[in-house]
Amino acid sequence: MAALSINKNEQQIGGKSQLTKLYEIMRETMEQGFYGSVEVKFEAGKVTIIKKTESIKI
Repeated sequence: MAALSINKNEQQIGGKSQLTKLYEIMRETMEQGFYGSVEVKFEAGKVTIIKKTESIKI
């Protein structure tokens, strides 16, 4: 399980908007053939936590 925390007061992350960063995370997740769930938490209209939980097929 991986989690990414984003400072609530931060509009940009490393020069990128939250929406751009969220899109990149989702794109990478799809390209990797990820099997699991992605949870996005918001506070006051801003992303605060992205949590990826991976399931393993056997």
